Amino acid sequence: MKSKKIVKRILIIIIVLLIVLITMGVTDYRRTIHSFEKPIFAQVVNGADDGGSGLYVGIGYSVDIKGNFMPEDEFKAVTHAHFYVFGKEVHYVIRD
Repeated sequence: MKSKKIVKRILIIIIVLLIVLITMGVTDYRRTIHSFEKPIFAQVVNGADDGGSGLYVGIGYSVDIKGNFMPEDEFKAVTHAHFYVFGKEVHYVIRD
């Protein structure tokens, strides 16, 4: 009886963690691909000196962005974004 409760609790914890991780990935995807903003949850691994461009890595996904982030840039935003899930490119977008 106790082992069933333990297995059930572990399964619930795993499901909750998966939902949280998927939500983080979808949030970063929507910010970079649709809103042309920098990711929130992914961390910069290989960043450029312009304050925003570079490779951002999250759990199971990564985002490679280029953009206008320097103080002298009139319109600060992401201009190019590659979104990868488990190393496979899922989406690429260019802002005109």
